[in-house]
Amino acid sequence: MLVLYRRKKDPVADEVAERLRELVLAHRVVPVDGDAQLPDGSVPTAWPVLAESNGARYEGAEAIRVFLDALAYEVTLNRQFQSDACYLDPDDPTHCL
Repeated sequence: MLVLYRRKKDPVADEVAERLRELVLAHRVVPVDGDAQLPDGSVPTAWPVLAESNGARYEGAEAIRVFLDALAYEVTLNRQFQSDACYLDPDDPTHCL
């Protein structure tokens, strides 16, 4: 899961949050007051901050944009080969095979 740490009234963070919604990625948005510390006690060099569950962290608009561009490509490629088809069981049409 991705976590977006953002300041209030930050248009860049608004764009990042919208992009995460558009990509339909699991994420949380955590508002942070001023130059407050992140939950791990660190103070980022740039806002907003996008953190991955594996500990990787992207600070600032450019770093987040580069990460999301690469992730969007990977997600789009992966979704091309998924199927939402349901083949109904002829003996019980209320269940998929």
